[in-house]
Amino acid sequence: MIRPGRPGDVAAISALNTAYRRELAAAGRPEERPVDVWRRWLDRRISAGDVRVAAEDDAIVGYIAWELRRLLAGRALAVRDLYVRPGERGLRHGAGLLARAVDRARSDAVVEIEVTAGLDDEASHALLASAGFAPRDGGVHVRPIAG
Repeated sequence: MIRPGRPGDVAAISALNTAYRRELAAAGRPEERPVDVWRRWLDRRISAGDVRVAAEDDAIVGYIAWELRRLLAGRALAVRDLYVRPGERGLRHGAGLLARAVDRARSDAVVEIEVTAGLDDEASHALLASAGFAPRDGGVHVRPIAG
């Protein structure tokens, strides 16, 4: 089940973010945002309605968080965090979370969605390609949203 993130989800999302940080560090790409900065950002994103969680049997197994940013020709929805617990990968949670971001982009008249994935993260690149995202530069993938 995919649902909006709520303030009561912060502890579970924070635990997932800790696991994400460990994976990034093991891959030689440590997270640059300090935990306290990320936590304040997450609180703001939840308040703005910019977080969705994937839940199985009432346990949060993944999350996506985004923010809107201005472009020269409109606005973009920038996915800043997308993470699914390793044991839950391959079960379409990531695709479901991305689909909710696309839904939000359409409802907010956003012109594109952008997601950054590590250059060596083949699973993320495959997920993004299957969801209609195309690589731009670096690890950035973009999906235009029809108006």
